[in-house]
Parts: sequence; structure tokens; C-alpha cells
Amino acid sequence: MMRGTKLDAVLFDMDGVIIDSEPLWSEAEKRLLARRNLSYSPSLKTAMMGRDAKGAVSLLREHYNLTDSVEELIGERNHLIAELFKEDLETIPGALELVRSVIAVGIITGLVSSSSQPLIELALEKIGATGLFAITLSGDQVARGKPAPDVYITAAERLGVKPEQCLVIEDAPHGVAAAKQAGMCCLAIDTSVNVVELATADKVVSSFEEVDVQLLLDMMRH
Repeated sequence: MMRGTKLDAVLFDMDGVIIDSEPLWSEAEKRLLARRNLSYSPSLKTAMMGRDAKGAVSLLREHYNLTDSVEELIGERNHLIAELFKEDLETIPGALELVRSVIAVGIITGLVSSSSQPLIELALEKIGATGLFAITLSGDQVARGKPAPDVYITAAERLGVKPEQCLVIEDAPHGVAAAKQAGMCCLAIDTSVNVVELATADKVVSSFEEVDVQLLLDMMRH
């Protein structure tokens, strides 16, 4: 892919990038399964991570042969995660500082998440970031969730920028795949999975201490 030298927009995933929510999602799924006298399987975590609600819950339903409908499970899972967000949600260290640094140099930011819009709004309110991003886009607002590129392509369209002039920050293999399929540069942070699973990203870091605006600009030039 040809890189442009201009960085017009930085698109941030939410879970595992802005908010430290992956352990909370696991806890929500444990609680959902415990109500049915079932034990949570950690092996499902990577397969579910980064997918939209329908995709993630369909995997859960199939794995455990659950009789509830996908819609019922989504509703129950969203209720459980919302309660956990209200109780115990924290940001990934350095994430909001990076967002504000990007905005300060005149680059547009977007929040692009597989979570539902109400959960995005709840999370942003909880961490004091309501209105920080130029747009927020949920996976349930597009035809296909990650790893399909729809959500990132739609975000670029809404911001009025070209995909090749966007840089995505992700933490999950499905999210990295979505960004790359959208023709975007991708920085991955290994907050949630092993670094090997993020190998298709253009660069992988272990924390936001390694990231500044200059690094993002340099990534677009190589």
C-alpha cells in the first residue's frame, strides 16, 4: 500500500485502547454463563475480542449450545457490562493524553468501536471524555462488524478523509484486520493479546509511553 505523507485522522478503537475493559467483558461473560451453571472458557476470549456484539455472542451461543436467542444474549451481556462499566472502568494509561496531543496539532480523531453506541457513550461519560472525539462510530451502525473493514471505511467517509490518510490504533487481531482491509496504517498496542497475534499491524507497542504524535507521523511516511 502506498503511504501518503499526510496524516488527516487518527481512529482509536475503544475497548483495550482507550478503556481497560477487556477484563470486564470477560467478567460479564462469566456472570452470564454462571447464571446457566456454565464455566467461562478463556480460550474464547481472542476469538470474540474485536467482533461486534452479534458476532461475539454468536460464538458464545454456539460454543455453549445456549438456547437463548442472539438478541436476548446481546441484551443480557450489554446489561452486565454496563453495570461493570459504572462500577470499575478505568482508562488505558496514556490513552487520553495521546488523543489530546493529536487534537492539539490539528489532526482529527474518531472513536471506532465494536461496542454499541449506548456503551460508547456510557464509557466516555465515565472517563470524562464525552465530546472529545470528532465522531464516535459503533459496529452496529454498519453492515458488517470487524474484521470486515466497514466501520473504518465509514468513519473515514464521515470525517471526509481518505482511508490511506488515516491511522488506526487497535488492540485486537480482528481490529487490525479491519484497519488493514480498509487500506489504513495500523498501530497495535498489546494490552489484550500476545504480540504475535498483532503481527499484521504496521507497528506494535506495549504501552502508550512509546507513542507520541511524531511516531504516528513517521509511520505514515514509511
